[in-house]
This record gives sequence, structure tokens and C-alpha cells, in this order.
Amino acid sequence: MKKLTLLFCLLIFCGSHAQQNPAPVKATTQAEWDALDKNFIAVVDALQKGDKAAFLALSCKELDCVDCVGSNESAKGAVFVPAEFFFVVISQKFTESPVYKAMSKKGYSFSSVIVEDFKPKVVPKDYPKDLKIYEVWVETYKKGELSKNHLGTSHSFRFIKINGKFRFYGMTSIP
Repeated sequence: MKKLTLLFCLLIFCGSHAQQNPAPVKATTQAEWDALDKNFIAVVDALQKGDKAAFLALSCKELDCVDCVGSNESAKGAVFVPAEFFFVVISQKFTESPVYKAMSKKGYSFSSVIVEDFKPKVVPKDYPKDLKIYEVWVETYKKGELSKNHLGTSHSFRFIKINGKFRFYGMTSIP
């Protein structure tokens, strides 16, 4: 419940901030969405096959994954984990995961978000000050699907562009 409240507050704040200070946003082209789809499929393929080398070649060295760390680490602000750690944890039973099963049955969708004045440590020094995150969303559970009072869950595979190429940046979920 705390996570949902925090997410709601963040969305309200970011939405009002964006309305007050709109940043110029370059529209995502169909070619970019196609390239993102290709990279997403390659990341999923690497996870399915347990191909660590392919996964690491497609990923940033460290991945943003709040759900990968315990509450103690998360409270300290440690949301980046080594890509190898992410791979070991996620790939073990990836094809048995609710995310994979939902993706196989329901498909996925694309979106992007710009995080103003955010430059994480995984990007090169010459990277722009605003981070554009390209997201591939999987609706893992619809509201009430898992249980009567469940709010529903969606997972996002997140990518960023470095030197014109998509790199897997991490994963998040809502709520």
C-alpha cells in the first residue's frame, strides 16, 4: 500500500511539474519502436536460453531494479545491481515466471518517459542531463485476477539509448 501511495504522489508531482516546465520532447519514431522491440526480444531470448554473454552484451553494466534488492538496501537508495546478479536471479526460472507467462498470453506495449535532471551512474559522462527511458510494459495481473482484492500488477522492462543503441536499463513494477 505504501508503494502505491508513493507512486501516486510521484505521478501527481511529476505531472504537475511537467505541466509547469514542459521539456521539449523529441517524438519517438516508428524505427525507434521497431529497434526497441528487436532489443526487447533479444533480452527475453537471452533470459529464456540462459545466455549470459548475450544478456550482458545487451545490458548496462548495472541495472535499475528496486524489486531486486531487499528492504534494507532499498531504504539506503541502492537500486542498481550488477547485470550479472540480475541475470542469475531472473534467468533461473524466467519461463516459469508470471511476467513471462503474461507476456506470452497477453503481449506487451511500449511507452517512454523523460526523467528531468537525472543522470544515473550507468550512462556516459557526455550523456544529456535528462534521461529518456523506453519501456516495454507487461500487464502481469489484471485487477482482481490474482485474488479478489488484488490491485493488479504490471512490469516494465526498461531501456535507454547509449551511443544510438538501446541498452537494457532495468526493470520495475507497479503497483
